[in-house]
Parts: sequence; C-alpha cells; structure tokens
Amino acid sequence: MFLSNLPTVLRMAVDPRLMRFVLGLHQDLSRRQRVPMLKYAKGLLAMARGERIIRFDGRYVLSSFIPPLPSRAFSTFLKATETSEGGKGLLHDLAQGWRLAPLSTYLQVTQRCNLSCAHCSAKFAALSGELNTSDWTAIIGALQDLGTAYLGFTGGEPLLRQDLEKLIAAADDRSVTILFTNGFELSSERARALKDTGLFALSVSLDSSSQQKHNETRSHPEAFRRALDAISFARKAGLYTVVQSVIPQRELSKDNLFELFRLVHAHGAHEVRVHQPAAAGRLLDDLDCEGVFLTEEDRLKLVDIQSQANRKLFGFPRVSSFPYTEGPEKFGCTAGLLHSYVTAQGDLTPCDFVPLSFGNVLTENLADIYRRMRQSMGPPKLRCVARRLAPYLVGKALPIPPTESAGFCDCVQSEGCPEVFRLLREMF
Repeated sequence: MFLSNLPTVLRMAVDPRLMRFVLGLHQDLSRRQRVPMLKYAKGLLAMARGERIIRFDGRYVLSSFIPPLPSRAFSTFLKATETSEGGKGLLHDLAQGWRLAPLSTYLQVTQRCNLSCAHCSAKFAALSGELNTSDWTAIIGALQDLGTAYLGFTGGEPLLRQDLEKLIAAADDRSVTILFTNGFELSSERARALKDTGLFALSVSLDSSSQQKHNETRSHPEAFRRALDAISFARKAGLYTVVQSVIPQRELSKDNLFELFRLVHAHGAHEVRVHQPAAAGRLLDDLDCEGVFLTEEDRLKLVDIQSQANRKLFGFPRVSSFPYTEGPEKFGCTAGLLHSYVTAQGDLTPCDFVPLSFGNVLTENLADIYRRMRQSMGPPKLRCVARRLAPYLVGKALPIPPTESAGFCDCVQSEGCPEVFRLLREMF
C-alpha cells in the first residue's frame, strides 16, 4: 500500500460509522461459512490495490469502479450474487463471479452529440430515435431491483437531454450514479441541479493538457476550455469530480500525463481515469493504425505511471486506469459479468466496446437477458476483451443481434484468474 494512503487509512480505522458498516458486511459474508477477519480485510484491501484511497463527502473511495464505503450501494454490490448449488455462501459465489446482477451498468441515454471523436463507441449504430423518460425510468428501476449498484449515464452527450435530472433522480440509494460528459453543455447552475437530484460523480472528457491536441481529438475549437470549466463547475457543486482521458500510444509518457494530472488537479478534479483507445467507432476501421493502440509493454508503462502518481500526497488527483483495473493485477475484464451497457435502443451488451446484444430490455425480462449474457461471456478474463473481439466485428452491422452474440464469445475466453478474484478464493 502507498504511504500516501496512510493518513486516510488511519482515519478509516477510527471512523465508527465505517467500522460498523464493515463489521456488518463481515457478518453477512460469514453466515454460511466463517470468513477469518484477516482474510476479509485482505480482500477489501485487494479492491484498493494500486489505488490512492480518498475521503469524499464522509465516505471512502477505494476505487471509483465500485461504490464508496460506507454506502447502501456497496451492500447492493456485495449481495447481488447467485447462490451456488453447493450452498457455500455469498463470498464463495462472489469469488467465482456468480451474480444476479452486474455491479455497474452504463446507460446510453442519447446518441446525439455536439462533438465528433474518432474513438467514440457510440458511433457503431445508425442514429435513431431515443427512448423517452418513462422508458428509461423503467429500465433504471429494473436494474436496481436486479441488484445493480453503479449506474452510469452516457451518450452521445447526455447533457443534451432536458430530462436528464429526472432520469438520475429515478435511481435511489441502492445505486450510486455517475454522469459522463464532454462538459460542453455544463453550467454551474446545471451542475448544482445534478447534485440536487442525487448524482454522486461527474466525469469530464479531457485527453490532453494541450489545448490544440484536445480540440483536434474532439473536433471543436472550444472543447478544451469548456472541459476545464466543467471540471470547476462540478467540483464547486460538490460532485465527486473525475476526468476521463483517452491516451493513444504516441502520447503515452510520464511527462505528458503528469502535466495533465497537475492541470486537472488545479481545476478541482478528484480523480483521473486513463483509458487506452479501444477498437470502436472509426478506429474499428483501421486496427493497424500506428501510434494509437497500446501494447502490453505500453500497458505496463501506464501502470507504473499510475503507481508513481498515486504515491504523491499533494498536487495530484488520484489516478486510475482501465488497463490496470481490467488487467491481471486487479479485476481483469468482467464485461458481461460485473459490467453491462444498455444502448440507446434498449439492447443489453457486455460493455460499450463489446457490441454484442443479448436481448432488448424493453421487450424481454432483464434478469433473463443478463443471465444469458453472463453465461455466454464466462468468468473474468485477464485482460480487456474488446481488442480481441474487434477483428471479428469489422464490416458487420452493430450491435451483433442476440441470435449470433453467444457465438462470438468463444473467441474471447482465456485461462487464468485476475488477482482480486484469486485473493477472494483464498478466503474460504
């Protein structure tokens, strides 16, 4: 664990509200099979491995990919498991990846956008009409009833929907909510309104500390300035403020990323999430383009940069990266298992970068679709499956229809167990 975590960990150790919550979870886990407290603590810390833990609004963010502690949403995440026939209990099922619901589901509430980015995963389907308020409210309710603990509102550009606040307000505290935006339409007033509806986190896309490079990536001369303004608005409104950065291979360096981290920290960001370019959108048409996709060596370089940044106590936000979180060192890829995505037309897919439809949530029972998807996708993978799947998707109409999706899953299976799941299995 990083020394930069020490002040927060010490505070956690004397926080009576957190301790009551953690002990209550331990009792739930131990109902069928006793879980030694030391192994239980080790399992919790595994979720924070490689991360800088921060305290926000009276709660603790171990990783922005799971709900904060303590929260009802974290309990939702832990308890949304499928009881095994062997009757070995909740922890056993969690470690095997047997679940009743995904941990997180992102909702593409619109395909409309005011920018045009080559890497945008929303470009895989032709622009069509979007679901109305009551449709999305029903979907949100169904996901919460199923046991989804983290709801993401994305697009396109979700701020283009005038009923966005109503959609966010439809989710109760069984889930935490995060909004993904390019920031172009965010004002200080709307940031406060989003906070008042119950939004937990707001994530702004910013790919570079260079105004020119970001504007070129987002195809708009005002994209950089609007993104920085949005970061400040979100922080001042009291939202957990995240910056999402898609970093191509040619821009992957410690100097570039540290400059970006300092810039967004100065504007109020609590966290930066670093993404590697995925084979989606217009990038799916050129899988061999130079200077874009990361190699395994590049991935390890990014993991090291993340580690160096999180060791710093001052002047930097916390830094997380998808290549680390979805790598063998952490959770691995859990698309279709811990994560899912609902398209603007209502199709349930493993994630926005894995356009395999397993059914439409407007016409079929959500639990049945999720069960079918989880069984087809299989256990957690050591790495993100989107790149491995991409060559099979070139030239096809997306998303792949439910009648064909299960067949595509055979090409993304892998051996091995990601570290967090390995540690969980050691606990029983």
